[in-house]
Amino acid sequence: MKQEVLLALLALGGVALTVTGAWVGAWLTRRSSKEATEVQAHAQKKSSEHLMIDQLQEELAGHREETKERARLADERATAQDARMNRLELYSDGYRSHAHELRSWIWDGKPPPPPPWPEGLPK
Repeated sequence: MKQEVLLALLALGGVALTVTGAWVGAWLTRRSSKEATEVQAHAQKKSSEHLMIDQLQEELAGHREETKERARLADERATAQDARMNRLELYSDGYRSHAHELRSWIWDGKPPPPPPWPEGLPK
C-alpha cells in the first residue's frame, strides 16, 4: 500500500510537472511571439517613417528645382527688359534730339527739306 501511494504520488507529480512545463512553454511562446510582433511593428513603423521622409525629401528636391528654374526664367526676363529699356531710352533721346532739331529749323525759318532723319533711329 505504501508503494501504491508512492507510485500514485509519483504519477501525480509527473502529470503536474507535465502541465506546469506545458503552461511555462505556452507562456514563453506567447511572450516571445508578443515581443516579435512588437519588434516587427516597430520596424514597420520605422520603415513607414523612412518612406515618408524619403518621399518628402524627393518632393522638396522637386520644389527646389522648380524654384531654381523660375528664378532662372525671371533673370532672363529681367535681362531682356533691361536691354529693351536701354534701347527705348536711346530711341527716346534720339527722337527728342531730332524734335529739337526740327523746332530749331522751323524757328530759324529755314525752308524745306528738313534735316535728315537720324541714323539708327526707327521711322
